[in-house]
Amino acid sequence: MDFDRIAVVTGGSRGIGKAVARELVECGYQVILIARSMKNLEAAKEEFMRAYSLSGKNSPELLALDLLDEKKVTEAAEHIVSKYGRVDLLFNGAGISIPGTLEQDVETFDTLFAVNLRAPFLLMKAIIPLMVKQGGGRIINMASRNGKVAVSKLGGYSASKFGLMGLDESLYREFSSQGISITTVCPGWVNTDMAAGEGGSMPPEKMIQPEDIAKTVRWLLSMTPSVRVMDVLLECAGDVEKRASVELAKLYELRSRHREEFDSIIVDGSK
Repeated sequence: MDFDRIAVVTGGSRGIGKAVARELVECGYQVILIARSMKNLEAAKEEFMRAYSLSGKNSPELLALDLLDEKKVTEAAEHIVSKYGRVDLLFNGAGISIPGTLEQDVETFDTLFAVNLRAPFLLMKAIIPLMVKQGGGRIINMASRNGKVAVSKLGGYSASKFGLMGLDESLYREFSSQGISITTVCPGWVNTDMAAGEGGSMPPEKMIQPEDIAKTVRWLLSMTPSVRVMDVLLECAGDVEKRASVELAKLYELRSRHREEFDSIIVDGSK
C-alpha cells in the first residue's frame, strides 16, 4: 500500500478522531495523528500498522501536544507544512466539553475556546495557504448539535461551537472558489468517553457511533470537486423523537390556553 495523500487528524488517538483516521487509512491517506497522550497515540499507531500492514513512510506520524498551548500548536502545523509540503485533508476532531455558563470561571471559559475554537483556527491558518498553493484541499471540523441549538447549562461549550460554526462558514465562502471544501459536522450524542463523562441521556448503543462520523467523512470524500457541503447535522433517533413529543405537548398546552385563537386558524387554506 503506497499513500500519496496526506491527512492531519486531531484527537486521532481515540474516539471520533481514531475512527476517522482508520477510515482515512482505508481510503489511502497517510495520517498524521495529533493528541495529548503519546501512549494513546502509539497504541493507535500499532493498531493501524497491524490492521493495514503499514511500514516505512506510510506509517502514521505521531505528534503529542496540548492544544491549549498556542505556540506548540503553531509549531506542529508549521512542521507538517515544512515536512510534507502538502496536506490534502485536515480533520479537527479534538474537543472538550465542560458544563456551565455564568457559573464558569474565566479560565474554564477560555479553555473551552482555546481547544474548541482557537486550535482549529491555528491549524487552518497554517494549512489553508498550503492548500491554496497546491490547488485545493478539504477541511472537516467537528462541532456539535450544540453549535446550532444552544441548551441550558452548557453555555460555554455551546458558545465555543457556535464560534467554530461561524469561523467555518466564513472560510467556506472565502475559499470555495480556490478548490478548498470546508465542512462542519454537527452531531448529537456520540458514544465516546466525553459523552460518558457527561452522563449521556441515552444508552451508548442508542447514540451516534464514532464509525458513523467516519462514514460521514467517507461520504464527503466521495463527492466530486464541484460539490460543497457547508455542514452536516447528525442526530440520535431517540433525541429526535423525544423533542418531537415535547414540542407536540407544548403545542397542545398552548391550544388549551388560547382555544379561540387556535380555532380561528384556517389550516387547509380554503378561506
